[in-house]
Order: sequence, then structure tokens, then C-alpha cells
Amino acid sequence: MRRRLALMAALSTRSAGALAPPPEITLDAARKCAAPMPADTPRIIVGSKSASRRALLEAMGGAGFETRVADVDEDAIGDRAGDPGTLVRAIAGAKCDALLERHFATEGDDDAVLVCGDQVVTFEGRVREKPADLDEARRFARSYSGSSCSTVGCVITHDILHGTRRVDVHEATVAFGEFPPTLVDDILASDDGPVVLQCAGGLMVEHPLLQPHVRGVEGGVDSIMGLSTTTLAAQLRDVVEARRAFAERYPLVYPRLGPVLGRPAVARGRWAVVGDVFNAAKPASRVLARVSAEAASCAGVSPYVKDGLTTVADVRGALDAVDLCVSPRIGAREVDVLADRGVRFIFAQPGADGEAVLAACRRRGVVVQRGCVLVDEWPPRS
Repeated sequence: MRRRLALMAALSTRSAGALAPPPEITLDAARKCAAPMPADTPRIIVGSKSASRRALLEAMGGAGFETRVADVDEDAIGDRAGDPGTLVRAIAGAKCDALLERHFATEGDDDAVLVCGDQVVTFEGRVREKPADLDEARRFARSYSGSSCSTVGCVITHDILHGTRRVDVHEATVAFGEFPPTLVDDILASDDGPVVLQCAGGLMVEHPLLQPHVRGVEGGVDSIMGLSTTTLAAQLRDVVEARRAFAERYPLVYPRLGPVLGRPAVARGRWAVVGDVFNAAKPASRVLARVSAEAASCAGVSPYVKDGLTTVADVRGALDAVDLCVSPRIGAREVDVLADRGVRFIFAQPGADGEAVLAACRRRGVVVQRGCVLVDEWPPRS
């Protein structure tokens, strides 16, 4: 502990023998030091109801993010008496898994990156929960006098498009000087006093009465406020670089003679349309009618029925092309199925041409055209 306190003092020193003012521990101060959002960062969905985390994301430059809250029982996850890093990893991971299951198991949003996190307060390596009452709040607060406490947080980024996850734990420590005898009671008697009971560890480190007794901060004010922006920025840089490397390794394949409908042998060949093709109220039924009128043959495939053709794998005989009129999640699976049976051409309708489908086409070397067969021109019959 003495070594850590010595380090705290060193961090707060401008020159030998001269203590510099420690960083202000406020949300505004954290926002000012937020790491910038990497260029080309995909759309972000934040799995958190924390106002401070959302504010820090905005400070990074991620103003266009969405917010979705995971409904998980955090108290039932992990061991509060165990390793704090393991605990926050487990809780943040549970939030991420719950959001993926609820919002992304079957439908779109494939091009987004899900960001989740969790944080606990620790003292001498042990997790401290919210104080049960004012007496416990006093005991907690007095224990910090002349000592230090830490926050241990976890940041998870999950690239929904590629199914890759990055998990990092960050820690920040605040060192305090000796508290005056009345400080704890003065804080509890202030207008913000009742709020202390809602703070993990009974620690409202940004309280103005406590600020003068902060000797130093290690690990970043943003980390203390709930989100290590440097950790998140590093994870997002990895996401951007991984996507760039994927695109270079698997470039979209376009035919030299033009798009799919520009190849008469393909456009007038044997097709299948995948979608809600037997529901007259759905556009997929009109797509099936148009392709059936133009192609040599056309099979209707509906993942939404129990009997009949529910996947391209059920279609008998050779196929030259497949029209996708389904969600990107279903469409990406069908790309693998049709590629396995040798189909090289896909026409993706609006809404079916998501990044998951394009990524699958890249991997499998499938030619893809985006458009609408109801309005796009077909080649003349020979």
C-alpha cells in the first residue's frame, strides 16, 4: 500500500518537492480527456443505462450511437468475494449475451458494434457494494482516509457482423489524504448526502467536500467515471482494422460483363427466390411472380412455412441464381448453402442486402447484385 501511495504522490508532482493539483474528478473533466473515436468506426449500440458512459461516448465523438438496456439480474452473476476483474467480465459478458439474444438473434443490425460494460468499487482488493445504511456509509468513508480505493471496470465490444468479441478490464485508483474529523459527517449532512447510499462503496468521489483531499489519480478520470475511453478506442481500432483486413482478403466479386442481370444466361436461367413468397401481402410474392415470368424456371423458397421448400438446400436440380428477399441474418446463412451447391450469382433485394450478406458473399466468392427485380431491367430474350 505504501508503494501505491508513493506512486500516487509521484503522479501529482510537477517537480521534486512540489505537489501539483490532482486532476478534477468530475464528468466534465473526464469528457475533456476522452480519447477520440477512431475513423471509420461502425455504428455503435450501447448496452448501458449509465448516463456517464453515454456522455463519455459522446465526448469521444460517437454522437450517433443507439442505447439498449440489457435486462439481467446482476446480483445473481459472479462472486462478490472473488476477483473483481472476473466479476465485471462476467456481468458485462452477460449483458452482451442478453442483448445479442434479444435483439440480434434473427434480424438485422448486422453492421453494428455492441458496447457493454460494468464497474465495481474495491478497497484493499475486495468489492464494496452500496452501503446498507448511514452507519456503514460512515465506516466505508472513514476507511478511505489516508488510504486509497479503486474502480475496476470492464469494456466489451462485440462486432455483430463478424461475431468477434474484445474484452478488457481497466482499473483506476484514487489516493486520499487524511480526512478532517468532521468530513464524513459533513458530506452525509450535505444536500448530496442521501446520494452516497446509492454509490458503490459509499464513495461519491466527485463530491466538492471530498475533492480537496484527493492526492492523486492513477488510471484515468474517465475510468473512474465508468468508461475507460482509451480502452474502448483501442478496441474499436481493432474492429476497424479487422474489417479492413477482411475486405482486402475477401473483395466483393463483380462480373466483368456487368451485374447479375447483365448476364443473359444467368438472368434467363434457373432461379430460386427466398422470402415470404407465399404471402400475397408481402413483396416477396411479387418478386417470385416477376422472376418466374422472366427466368427459365423459378422455385419459391420460404423459411416461414413448415412444409415445402424452406431453404435453398431443398431445391432439386441445378440453379443459376438466387434472389434474396429475407432478413440479412437468414440471407447470410443461405449464401453459405447456395455456395456449397455451386451457385455463383445472388440478387439481393432492398433490406436483404445487409452487411452480413455482403460479407458472406465475400467469403464465398459469390457475385452479388443489389437492387429490385420489380424495377430493374432484364435482358431481352434471345
